[in-house]
Amino acid sequence: MLTNIAISDVVLSGIVAVGIMQLAWFSVMLVRRGAPPNIIQQAIPPFLTLWVLMWPVYVDMRWLGVGLLVLLVVTVLSCLLKSPFWQHLRVAWESKNVGAEEYDDVRLSLLPQLHLLIAIFIAGAWFQAIPEFGFGLALCLCVAFPAAYWVDHFSQRYGFLILKFPAHPEQTLAGHLILIAACTVMLCWSLQVYHGTDWKLLFIGALVASSIASVSRALVPGQWNAPAAMLSMGVVMWLL
Repeated sequence: MLTNIAISDVVLSGIVAVGIMQLAWFSVMLVRRGAPPNIIQQAIPPFLTLWVLMWPVYVDMRWLGVGLLVLLVVTVLSCLLKSPFWQHLRVAWESKNVGAEEYDDVRLSLLPQLHLLIAIFIAGAWFQAIPEFGFGLALCLCVAFPAAYWVDHFSQRYGFLILKFPAHPEQTLAGHLILIAACTVMLCWSLQVYHGTDWKLLFIGALVASSIASVSRALVPGQWNAPAAMLSMGVVMWLL
């Protein structure tokens, strides 16, 4: 017989599964109404923040894999199924940002949002090993990286402090400063949640890890900078 604790994990996993399906439905509706896929993709991590905030509630952290599995299954189905819904979902989540009317005529990538799946998996793996690190990393992925993207987007529009890195010529100084500040706050808060430590004692270590995230975001090509940042930040936090 399931215990009350196990039932809570089952219910939570069910809520997450439904939420991910709703995310897929919203993405399809938006792309069908002409929303640019890159804008839809930048809304995915903030939506997943709701799930990440539930991570400390899990009693058996292995249930975290249910959410990861559902997200993976949804993306795989968008590649395998040919119905309009799943094909439009693939367009909405496709990194090459093709239009909805073009998906039959282009060679799409292996798996839409593969970089995001890997980044969340890395954060989840850290969470299994060291919960306070993984929780903070997942929050950085879902909050800090989208914030940096939007700051870059608006700063670039006005030609403001564009850094012109070879791998990411669109990134700006303002975006990187926001990334470092947001990551530092997320990491400090995560450690404080688990250990109740004064954030001032954690500031230097979190700042160093956040700076590594900024370097990864600048140097690693494409959207693979997010998985690289999750891996490098985790290693730095572990070493510190």
